[in-house]
Amino acid sequence: MKISGVHLTRPELHNLAAELGIGTRDVLIKDGILTIYNTSNVCQEIIDDNALVSFVSMVLSIPAEDISELKEVVEEPVKLEFDFDDDDEDDF
Repeated sequence: MKISGVHLTRPELHNLAAELGIGTRDVLIKDGILTIYNTSNVCQEIIDDNALVSFVSMVLSIPAEDISELKEVVEEPVKLEFDFDDDDEDDF
């Protein structure tokens, strides 16, 4: 979600994470975009109730009007391929 005209501090992000029942590493902000990774049942219930914007504005004490562009992003797993070359072992 995009946060307009608000500068969030690390303690505010930690409070938000605690209230959502997620880890502090699951909440981040960059260039005015607040990203919340849904990693808890509490967070899922809030999302299911369509109350995420209201909840975030209440926890951060900011007007809900300052929050826009709420969108779900589904990350797709990326398959990593490793090329282990046994010839490198001979160099030691």
